[in-house]
Amino acid sequence: MNPSHPDKRATPIDYDRIAPDYDTHRQGRGPYFGELLRLARAADAERVLELGAGTGNNTAPFLEDLPCRLVALDRSRGMLARHAAKGIPATRVNASAVALPFADGAFDFLFATYMLHHIGDLDALARECHRVLDGGTAAFVTVSHDFIRRHPMNAWFPSFAAVDCARFQDIPAIEAALRRAGFAEVHATDVESPPRPIDADYVGRVADRFISTYDLLPPEEFAEGVARLRAEVAKHGALPNPIVREATVVYAQA
Repeated sequence: MNPSHPDKRATPIDYDRIAPDYDTHRQGRGPYFGELLRLARAADAERVLELGAGTGNNTAPFLEDLPCRLVALDRSRGMLARHAAKGIPATRVNASAVALPFADGAFDFLFATYMLHHIGDLDALARECHRVLDGGTAAFVTVSHDFIRRHPMNAWFPSFAAVDCARFQDIPAIEAALRRAGFAEVHATDVESPPRPIDADYVGRVADRFISTYDLLPPEEFAEGVARLRAEVAKHGALPNPIVREATVVYAQA
């Protein structure tokens, strides 16, 4: 993070620390990926900026499907080191998304996956994104409060929804910030993955805290929830209702 432009919604997750193991449970090409490619192609994207690029789980497949000049920005040096170790043909920049070190109109497409909840000042982010886009498109992948409240893990972790609704901005707030910054044609599209069983493999991923939500739960609640979930899955083999990964892509024209 740029100390002269601190993000107000600072994350308690130390991404430099977790960078070496980040890819264990995280891959790119989520249910949102096809929509990102559609938007990029519609914008004739040649100069692309990825915010919160992390270890490159989405950078690499994006470049495979749409060759372009891509700049991968992240405020964690540790994550960018992993990104570089993969040999991804992108330019890596360590900086804050609310103080972009690029000229006006430097890009024609900009995207970010699951990074908005690390931004405290959506207006500052939206203004910077609008500034560096040359009449192009910005696309942000996030999750809705509706999905958070419906998530099956609420049954096992009572604080699950409260934790994530407190850190993920609701979709209307994101749309409003984009409009205030001068973006037009602001839209939101919901996408989802095929259902997958909540089985022993899924419990193992939860126990390994495969999403940052679990790192933010009270330790006793997390331990108790994992134990109850593991016992229920051991009893039945898998829970009767599968889990469907949902995402919302918010996009707008500069």
